[in-house]
This record gives sequence, C-alpha cells and structure tokens, in this order.
Amino acid sequence: MNVQVIQVPYDSGNRGLRMGGGPEHFVQNGLVQALQASGHHVSVETIESQSAFRAEVQTQFELYRAVAGRVADVKRNGQFPLILSGNCGASLGAIASNGGKRQGVVWFDAHGEFNTPETTTSGFLDGMGLAVATGLCWQRLAASLPGFHPISGKQILLIGGRDFDDGERERLEQAGGDVIDAAAVGQSRIPNVLQPSIAAFQTNVDEMHLHLDLDVLNPKEVVANQYATGDQGMSVAQVGEAIQYFKDHLTLTSATVASFDPTFDPEGKTLKAGIRLIEQIVNND
Repeated sequence: MNVQVIQVPYDSGNRGLRMGGGPEHFVQNGLVQALQASGHHVSVETIESQSAFRAEVQTQFELYRAVAGRVADVKRNGQFPLILSGNCGASLGAIASNGGKRQGVVWFDAHGEFNTPETTTSGFLDGMGLAVATGLCWQRLAASLPGFHPISGKQILLIGGRDFDDGERERLEQAGGDVIDAAAVGQSRIPNVLQPSIAAFQTNVDEMHLHLDLDVLNPKEVVANQYATGDQGMSVAQVGEAIQYFKDHLTLTSATVASFDPTFDPEGKTLKAGIRLIEQIVNND
C-alpha cells in the first residue's frame, strides 16, 4: 500500500506540547520503518499552522481545513491517508473529504466526544469532535472545512467508551450514534460484541474512516495521556482484533491515530502498542 502519513503535531493550538508531541514521536521512533518492513511505501508530511497568533479554536480549525484538503488530494492520488494528530478533531478533516459518499466513522475512544460549548464543563474543544461532525455545534467553522457536510449520528459507531460526561452518551445515542462501551467489550468475544452493530451500520454507510484515540486502551497495560482513566479500557489485543473485524466488513478509506503524549510513556510501551495497531490498520491481512 502507498501510505501518506499526515502529521498534525498540535494540542489545543500548541505545537509539540503534550499530545502534540505524539505524531513526530511515532515517526522518529520506528513507525515508518515498521510499515516499510511490511511492504508499504511510506511518505511523511506535516501540517503546520500559518497563523502569527495561535488560539485554540482558531488554530485547530485552521489545521483541520488543511487536513481536509490534503486528505482529499491523497485519496485522489490513490494513496491511503494516515493522520497522526495530537487532537482528535483532525478526523473532521477526513470526514470532510468523503466526496459525498456515505462515510461511516468508527471511533475508538475512552470518551464520548459529544460535548458542545453549552454542555462542556472543561471548555476543551477536543471533547466536541463528534458533536461538530453531526452539525450540533461550531457550524460556521465546520462549514469552512473544504467539502464538509454534517453526518448523521447513524453513521457513527463509538467503541470503548468508559468516561462520559453527564448526558454525553445520551445525546450521542439520541442523535442516532451507536455506543459499545468498554464494559460491553469485556463481556464477550469481539465478533459477538460487534456483529449486531456492524449489521445495522452497514445499511447506513458505504465506507469507513477509522479513528483511534489511544486513551481507549486500558491504562493498566499502557498509558496514552493524562486523560487515560479507570481500569476498564480495551486491551491492545482487543483493539487490534476489533480493527481487523471492522476491516473485514467495511471499506477503510482513511484513519486517524490521536492523543498520544510521549511524556506518559517513559518505557515506550504505548509507542510499541501504537505502532502495532497502526500496522493492523494499514496491513491487508
């Protein structure tokens, strides 16, 4: 496969800080070599803010606009866009690039990502990604992303959630989103858990963008960032098996891996797990 890695090394508008350090840490510590060893041709580019003054909302949407344009170009060139981002919102660029197709979003995350400026208690823009995707908030800025159109909640499958804010899960489900939480994943084999959701999902989508927030992983195994909470997260093996199951049943056209803060990974466990899961995403087996 011809893989175009698109780095977005920003967290809340800050370059290289916290989770903004994750994308380049992957590239500088073996990701490209691992993909090349599996037979892939890999190119790497970096999206940079051009603003003289950076502010979270302004800068993040500037970056997402650039991601949308580049992902669309990469797809037209027959390459696979792999987005490595500090924040989850970069997936909005991939969603905007769907060319009018019914694109499903499979979203691995410990959190619901369905807050709005009116419901958030933290003010963290990156807790609003799926709400933006469905047109619930930041509508004018979302419309500035080339090709963006809100998607239906029925095109969203959130897997691995375990840390929802008050009312957040309910809002996502009321919008039509399907939620398979971390507790459900632990109750049975991955195919048994995912099959009912996949059957319904396939009626609403033609292709899939896969989003992997690494804090979906159980922090007892690996710690991705400061937001990795609780002890019910998915194991690396479970996430890998789920990724393969989705690939077996849906056409994967792009992927984002986000929210890795290397300062929480002094032993390199999360780095190795992330590379392993990225290989699972990209490889054809």
